[in-house]
Amino acid sequence: MGLAVLVAGSQAVAEVRPDVVERISPIGHVVVSGQAKQETASSPAAAQKAEAAPAASPAPASAPAPASAPAPAPAPAAGGGSDGAALYAAKGCAACHGPNGSKTTMPVYPRIAGQGSAYLVAQMKDIKSGARNNGQTMIMKGIIAQVSDAEMKAIADWLATQ
Repeated sequence: MGLAVLVAGSQAVAEVRPDVVERISPIGHVVVSGQAKQETASSPAAAQKAEAAPAASPAPASAPAPASAPAPAPAPAAGGGSDGAALYAAKGCAACHGPNGSKTTMPVYPRIAGQGSAYLVAQMKDIKSGARNNGQTMIMKGIIAQVSDAEMKAIADWLATQ
C-alpha cells in the first residue's frame, strides 16, 4: 500500500496516497510459453468473467506429453527479444521509467532507453549491492532486490534497443 510519511520533530504522520498506490501497483504478468494465462481476481477482466460465467466443471485434461526432452524455447526476436520487455513490465520498471524507458513518470527518474546494455547492468548491480547510493536509488533498491542477474541482463538488452 502506498504510504507517505512526514517526520516533523519527533512525530511522524503517515497517510495512504491512492496516487502512489496506483503508480506502484503491479502492471503486468509474465506468461511462460506453453502455460495458460491466468488472470488474477483483482483484474477487471477476471472480475467480469466471474460475474458472467456460472460455475463450470473443469475442462478435461489433455493427453500427457511424451517423456522426451522439452522443446527448445523460441529464439528471441531481433532487438533484444520479448523476454526483456516482459520482465520490464512484470518487475514494475514502467511505473517510474515509462513504458519503454524513454518517457519517465517524473523528471527525477532517469531515461534509460537507448543506454548501453553493459552500463544499465552495471547500474542495476551497483544499486542492488549498495555501491551506488544516491539520487533515487533508495526507491529502486527495493525493486531491484527481486531481480536476478540474468533478468537484469535481459531487461538491459531490451532497453538498449529502445
